[in-house]
Amino acid sequence: MSWIQNLCPPHIQELIPYASAGRETRSGDIWLNANENPLEKKSGGLEKALNRYPQFQPAEILNAYAAYSACPAENLLVTRGIDEGIDLLVRAFCEYRRDLIIYTPPTYGMYSISADAQAIETAALPLTDDFQLDLAAFKGVYSMDLMRGSMSGAYPKLIFLCSPNNPTGNVLDREDIIQVLEMTGGKSIVVIDEAYIEFAPDASFIAEIKNYDNLVVARTLSKAFGLAGLRTGFLAANPEIIAVLQKVSTPYPIPVTSVEIARSALSPIGITAMQDEVNFINGQRESLRSALESFDFIDEIFPSAGNFLLLRVKRAADLLAFLDERGVIIRDRSSQLGLENCVRISMGTETEQAGLIAALKAYGDSL
Repeated sequence: MSWIQNLCPPHIQELIPYASAGRETRSGDIWLNANENPLEKKSGGLEKALNRYPQFQPAEILNAYAAYSACPAENLLVTRGIDEGIDLLVRAFCEYRRDLIIYTPPTYGMYSISADAQAIETAALPLTDDFQLDLAAFKGVYSMDLMRGSMSGAYPKLIFLCSPNNPTGNVLDREDIIQVLEMTGGKSIVVIDEAYIEFAPDASFIAEIKNYDNLVVARTLSKAFGLAGLRTGFLAANPEIIAVLQKVSTPYPIPVTSVEIARSALSPIGITAMQDEVNFINGQRESLRSALESFDFIDEIFPSAGNFLLLRVKRAADLLAFLDERGVIIRDRSSQLGLENCVRISMGTETEQAGLIAALKAYGDSL
């Protein structure tokens, strides 16, 4: 049995996935195997009818994302956004009240919430003052035969990294990530959340999957592709990890409508449109950065490789209350480790950002 199989709890090793009709590969003209309504229904100009279940893992969307990402389809799992991917990883590899995950705050909150919801222990290895990995802390964990303080006494099952990181916006140092991958080989799975990678494509690790069997890369169509409402994401990993995740996936995770829209977004025309929008958003980010530099109540504007800016202000609660009253909604990040009085601003249209700047000017005038 491989180390990846050994990493799974015994009940997952023994689990036989539900054999849904959508997983069958038989061919035929008369399909009477899935208790579907036989009367065809189409909506909104869709090519496919909605009365039939979709495939378990629709080939057309896997092949389209494989072509876009240069990652073989056998290395991909399509999920309902990255959030479902996180949940699948925790459920597939961690055992209730026994196993451990590592996350690196300040970072995306769903890593710890998914673990907490399943009574999986979490350990935080905080980022350094410049929001990079604390390699000394990782080496401390993996230089021990046992993970001090964990329920099982074993190494952590999963390590979640986010690059570009949310909410700080920075890219994690590539060599640092490689060191983590190498020191955890055969012991832990390293998950790199690349939700914002289209804004920093050179930082991607998806090509490294062939070199590291403990690497999982999480991707989404929610950010640069502008399809947050579609809830479509991907996990990229070696086929053995993908096979484990397929065991715990729902029988029909991706609706027919999502498949058609995602396939269009991943066409050559769709990818060109996404890249144009990324260029626009990057321009909006730098334009907003320049405008924000004139406000005395902003203490720091952090570098960003995402579609947002993180700011440290003098009194975050007062600023947020002022903007809320004027219908301008930004995100308070002050509760995250090391981010006291920090707020996050997502990029908007030119009109929206003009409204934001006007509101910020009014706030400055009120001080």
